[in-house]
Amino acid sequence: MINLFKLALLLTCISIHSSASGRSFPPANVNVVAVEIKSLAPVSWVSGSVISRNNSQLSAEVSGRLTSIASIGTKVLKGEIIAQIDDKVLLITKQENIATVSSVKSRFVFLESEVKRLVSLSKRNLASKKDVDQVIANRDSAKGDLAAARARLAQSQQDLNYSKLSAPFDGIVTQRLSNLGEYVVKGKAIVLFVETEHLEASIFAPLTAYRFLKKTSSLAVESPLGKGMAPIQSLVPVADTRSHLMEVRLDMSAFDWPVGLNMKAAVASGEVKNVLAIPRDSLVLRRDGISIFRINKDNSAEQIIVTVGIAAGDYVEVNGAVNEGDLVVIRGAERLQNGQKVNIKQTNDALISGNKSQG
Repeated sequence: MINLFKLALLLTCISIHSSASGRSFPPANVNVVAVEIKSLAPVSWVSGSVISRNNSQLSAEVSGRLTSIASIGTKVLKGEIIAQIDDKVLLITKQENIATVSSVKSRFVFLESEVKRLVSLSKRNLASKKDVDQVIANRDSAKGDLAAARARLAQSQQDLNYSKLSAPFDGIVTQRLSNLGEYVVKGKAIVLFVETEHLEASIFAPLTAYRFLKKTSSLAVESPLGKGMAPIQSLVPVADTRSHLMEVRLDMSAFDWPVGLNMKAAVASGEVKNVLAIPRDSLVLRRDGISIFRINKDNSAEQIIVTVGIAAGDYVEVNGAVNEGDLVVIRGAERLQNGQKVNIKQTNDALISGNKSQG
């Protein structure tokens, strides 16, 4: 009876041990990163949008009927024609002015020779001083008429040039403000033309951030199309009494983002501090709080509860039982358990392929 009891107890222990072994976790594949001391400053993300440096309404500079106009969406290089105004009347005016210049010039040339002839005769007392003075006055009047005629000819040529509305910069036609066949007067808007090469971002930051913005040359920016660093182009330290916001212009030339895209920028809201920092991806958010997994010398993962401080970009300040140089898990911590062994993988690709082979 006693022997049977001992046998049953032994089988129970073996069963419990076997069950516990079945619940143990195999080594997990992880990527790690070292805890660093970084210079971070608290930032606030402010909204803005991508704008064009030049967003222009191009207007007619002469009156006439619109004979051609670029379609919406047409990309036009600087100097190329966007719209054409009927130039028939302008050509006629130019021809009239050419004829006038020719006529006045002939009269001037004749009077110039008459002055020389009469002056020569007057020296021999063959022409009166009155006749000489009269022809000189006529010559000078003709000279003035010639200058005026040439000015009118130049104006008619300029009007002909203005009949072709050319692009002042590389850009795109975004809106037609006049239609083909319409008679447009001088000053009437023809198209809305937007420069697409030299883009900027306009953001509005708290006026209190001005002293921090003066100390930096670029800001982190994000949009649905990506993220990066944008140089500060200009600061406008003026705000109204309601918003207390100042405008900041960023150079977006390096970004392939369309005009009008909503984006945001990280603006410093405090002084720079040297803190222990890790990538945001190292944080594990669970119901019991925020923690990280530190890898010990025996390749076991130790879960450490931390509090976060300054956040800037991809990095965040951590406070807790961690030190500079500690290795913490940056990828693979989702199902990691305290004390579980790990296999450290050098790249994310190696981590993924390792997980697939385990599966």
